[in-house]
Amino acid sequence: MSDFFPDEIMVEILQRLPAKSLIKFRSVSKSWCSLITNPNFINTHLTHSLTSNTYKNSYDNLPLMIVRQCVSTTHTRTEHYKLFIDSEDSFDEYKELEFPIKSRRLHFFFAIGSVKGLFCLHEQDRYFLWNPSIRKSMAMPKPTVKTSMHSHGFGFDPRTNDYKLVRIADFYPTKLPNQKPTTHIEVYSLNAGSWKMSSTGRNSYPDGITIDYSGRFAAYLEGAVHFAGKMKKSNDPLILSFDLCDEVFQTMMLPDGVVGPRTEVWASVFGGLLSLLCYEDSAAYKSCSIWIMKKYGVVDSLYKQFTIDLSRGITQVLGIRNNGHILLETKAPSDWVLSSYDPSSQQTKNLGIYATSNHFVVDTYEENLILLNKPNDAFSRRRVSRKRTDRDQGSQARIEALKTDIQRRRNEVDLRLKEIKEKVEEAKEAVARMGPQRQAEVYAKFQTIFLQMQPIDFSSNEQIDSTRLTATSQSSAVDDCDVAAEKRSHSRVLGRGVGIKGKDLNGRTSSGQVKDCTRHEAEELIKLKAE
Repeated sequence: MSDFFPDEIMVEILQRLPAKSLIKFRSVSKSWCSLITNPNFINTHLTHSLTSNTYKNSYDNLPLMIVRQCVSTTHTRTEHYKLFIDSEDSFDEYKELEFPIKSRRLHFFFAIGSVKGLFCLHEQDRYFLWNPSIRKSMAMPKPTVKTSMHSHGFGFDPRTNDYKLVRIADFYPTKLPNQKPTTHIEVYSLNAGSWKMSSTGRNSYPDGITIDYSGRFAAYLEGAVHFAGKMKKSNDPLILSFDLCDEVFQTMMLPDGVVGPRTEVWASVFGGLLSLLCYEDSAAYKSCSIWIMKKYGVVDSLYKQFTIDLSRGITQVLGIRNNGHILLETKAPSDWVLSSYDPSSQQTKNLGIYATSNHFVVDTYEENLILLNKPNDAFSRRRVSRKRTDRDQGSQARIEALKTDIQRRRNEVDLRLKEIKEKVEEAKEAVARMGPQRQAEVYAKFQTIFLQMQPIDFSSNEQIDSTRLTATSQSSAVDDCDVAAEKRSHSRVLGRGVGIKGKDLNGRTSSGQVKDCTRHEAEELIKLKAE
């Protein structure tokens, strides 16, 4: 590699250089290019950068911040990414970055998050990663579960040096009325290059909560992403965190006095600490209180640092500058503008950066080599096969959702039958206390009713768990549903997983109602068991 230094020494030197210099050094020789684009070198360079903080503001040794703004015209809307020099007394534009990804429908992307120099963006079911410091972007495969009801959290797993995206998706398996959605947890790993259904995430996801998703980032800190939420029944506020290493959810209930009855809460990070942005009277956004968690994970360490008056056209808090001033989105006569707020003097300064509302993104500019060893839009070359794979994965997800829904309905039927049996036993005890003549009359009526209700007890290998659903790769519909344990019930799944016709083993129909099982049907099912 070098005639003057041993290879080990040269590698150590290169690992300590900023990404901008390493991009140039790829043209020195083939061996240097091979080394710099090697995944092991990229991970080692990232690890060294994170521990030494050399990844921050290394672009020409300037204190830089990156700002995303969406600018609207009469017929279109475009997004721009610019670097600004964040000095003590000014916030001046340094240069505009080329944004390589083109929107197909909306003319702009929704920003999911920006973590350690890497942006995650999406447009409907299209997801992208973009590293502005090396001008590389990559399309991600489409998620497995197709739904518009989802929340995202983007972050970094320090244990494996892996960027991950968690997707909380609520999916309705059928279009039947009064359906409850099933929650799926999908995790995309940059190292693996694919999505997976996280069983640990699903098992640890708490029931009965609502995530306050208002188009804001989930807050990334300490290897986890954080969402503001509340309990559905009590409206008690909480922070829901997802550990990107173990892929497990945890909740932190907020103490009294932090959130009022008309408060909208967003999770954020200020000064390297987990924070809450509490907007009082959300209909008018009259004020915003910034609460800081001094000790991570200890809710009692929360304290109110600032309260910003929003009555002068300020719409939301975006971030914090190097000098401690708060970056705000403020209403201008014809658009919205980025402003700087001084907490000491409570003065607001117009920075002259205009955009449409709710699309500002502000973050510290950081550099690394992530995505350097990957081609731009890495998945576009296999577009046809990718679509087919997406359809297959989508069909499989619908199959799993249908199986879950069938099992849930089966459990409800079993629970109801158990309650009926208990009532029958109580009735038997009451009849036993009657006289012989009255007892005989009641027994005759009771026997007729009981035979109509009596369930058939099949062996475990003939339960509904043996359901076999198959889907072809030519369509995202579920074309066939073979219920092995129901040979004579003639139940089937109709196109695209819309509904289920026929009865299950307990007489359940597609409407979710339990029909009486007649004596003739019971005899037929007993014969089926004997076969």
